[in-house]
Amino acid sequence: MYTSYTKPNTKDIMVEKAIELFKERGTEAVSIKDICDRAAVTRNAFYYHFESKDLLFDSVGDWVSRISKERIQMIYEPDSYYQQFWEYYRAYILTEIEMGADIMNRICFSRTMKGRADYYSYIDDKLALQMTALIRRAQEEKIVRNSGSPEDLLWTSYDIVRGVNIKWCFQWGTSDILIETKRGLDTLFMPSE
Repeated sequence: MYTSYTKPNTKDIMVEKAIELFKERGTEAVSIKDICDRAAVTRNAFYYHFESKDLLFDSVGDWVSRISKERIQMIYEPDSYYQQFWEYYRAYILTEIEMGADIMNRICFSRTMKGRADYYSYIDDKLALQMTALIRRAQEEKIVRNSGSPEDLLWTSYDIVRGVNIKWCFQWGTSDILIETKRGLDTLFMPSE
C-alpha cells in the first residue's frame, strides 16, 4: 500500500492491523487492546482516532473503498465496454470477499450508526464519468440493449450492487455475491454478448 515515498500514519496502521486481527479471529473476538498491541500503539492513540471499536469500522470501510479504487485503476481494456464496466464492480466485490462478510457487516452497521449509511460509495465523480462513458459506448455498439440514460443506468447498477452486497453481508457470506451481482447487472443492461 505504501510507496518508498510515503510513510504509513498511525491511523492507517491501526486500521490495517485491525483488519488482520478481524480476519484471524472474527470481529467480536478482537478487543481494542488486541488492536493496540498489534499496531504497537497506546489506547490513547486508538481513542484519538476512533471513538469506539464500532466506529473503527467506518475507517475500515474507507480502506475497502481505497483498495477497490486502486484495483479498479489497474483495469485497462477487456474485450468489450460492458465487460470493462463489469470489471469495475468485480474489483470492488473481490475486495469485499477478501474482507469477509463479518467485517463488511460491521462496516454497514458502523456507517449506519454515524448517519453515513449511504456514504459507502467507491464510485467518486471521476469514476462515475468513466463508467458512464463505458455504458454510452456499449450502447452505441449495441453491446448493451437497455437504452436508458447512461447516468440512470450507472446509479441503478450501483443500487443493484449495494442490494446484493447488503444481502451477502446479512447472510454472513453464504450467497455467491459475484454471480448474483453479475445476474442483476445483466438483467438491467441486457447485454448482447
